[in-house]
Amino acid sequence: MAKISPFRALRYNPKKIDKPANVMAPPYDVISPEMQENLYQRSPWNVVRLILGKTNENDGDNDNRYSRAAAEFTAWQKEEVLQRDERPSLYLYDQEYPGPDGQPVVRKGFMALTRLEDFSSGVVKPHEKTLSGPKTDRLNLTKACKANFSPIFSLYSDPCCVLETLTRHEKAHPPALEVADDDGVLHRLWPISEPALLDKAYDLLESKPLFIADGHHRYETALNYRNYRREQDPDFTGRELYNYVLMYFANMEDQGMTIFPTHRLIHGLADVDVESLLSALKEHFEIRSENVDPTSTEGRTHVRETLQREGEKGHSLVCYAGKGIVYYLGLRDEAIMDRYFPTSAPKALRTLDVSILHRLILEEHLGITLEAQEKQTHLKYVKNFDDPFTMVDSGDYQLAFLMNATKMSEVRDVANAGEKMPQKSTYFYPKLLTGLVINSIADGESVEG
Repeated sequence: MAKISPFRALRYNPKKIDKPANVMAPPYDVISPEMQENLYQRSPWNVVRLILGKTNENDGDNDNRYSRAAAEFTAWQKEEVLQRDERPSLYLYDQEYPGPDGQPVVRKGFMALTRLEDFSSGVVKPHEKTLSGPKTDRLNLTKACKANFSPIFSLYSDPCCVLETLTRHEKAHPPALEVADDDGVLHRLWPISEPALLDKAYDLLESKPLFIADGHHRYETALNYRNYRREQDPDFTGRELYNYVLMYFANMEDQGMTIFPTHRLIHGLADVDVESLLSALKEHFEIRSENVDPTSTEGRTHVRETLQREGEKGHSLVCYAGKGIVYYLGLRDEAIMDRYFPTSAPKALRTLDVSILHRLILEEHLGITLEAQEKQTHLKYVKNFDDPFTMVDSGDYQLAFLMNATKMSEVRDVANAGEKMPQKSTYFYPKLLTGLVINSIADGESVEG
């Protein structure tokens, strides 16, 4: 099963960086152009310059965002802005954030290297589909910089919470780094290199598969980079650093684990008639309308809480087409979903709320094909529950479909069955912070052990 290894992380030098928050960034794929500019302005050493550099009009094969990232990365190491730890370590990583009731919640995990495994081995299990464009982009960056800048987010199952118990002593000491992000999430890091504790981590993960929670594109990129390096090095042993990738490991039984939904907005469709759509959907959905004030916090909160209650009873979605009217759509019989999947497809995939939306509504009734969905044609994804109301009322979008969160058990069951959910089926909160640790894929080095 999973093989993990400590590593010598590159980390920001506290003697050079007095405000660590100014050099950190969220994962590249959630950084908007406005955020990119903001991060650039915060510091000449903000990690965004490595993970999502700006493009120029005159970019070419020899001068582009990837070559500039590589040059910055090399310079920062020479200037000792980034320093490599002396001892290979695992890095305990906690994130504290406000829960739904306002009380602090802590998600606990750790970062290490893990041996890259093809999905066919069953050791690493994906649950979402990927696109070729982001993988090409990340592969170009990895080739240029020879580094993993952001960890892949993985899950394992341990109801006994062994590591959480074993690491309490280390966490009784102040962290090596504590930094707050723009959302107010506190990120804490403890490097550990005690052999006994490392052995416990190896033993725990060695008997378990890993489920990718976030970072599917980056994992597939790491596989492609491994294969690229192996072609150049036919005498590889399997222990070279390019056979491993930086990963964050979290226990799916951790009480700090939170999954948020991602909502869908529809735009650019010809002849969308809401009344006709709702009339057609009545064959398979119980539909109830309700007037709300979409501009009020109370009104939107009411819709979210009602949707959650409906979701506890069955499969439920909300459709909003403007004018302050929301439609609650409750699926009558989930057996209808059998017609959209082969008989071999697991029930967990067929009956996901996102599967019901994508196949029964978007494809069947709105005519957005699966290919168009994968290209995000006519589709926009939004994480904030409030934004879709404003975006539809502005006239820029025709419809919004608001979702309940995918359950952890559904993620596990779909991955175990070797299937993949539609894109943006899960949003694990909070996002991992980029810049805490960097894995340099140094030539000539191998993992320990």
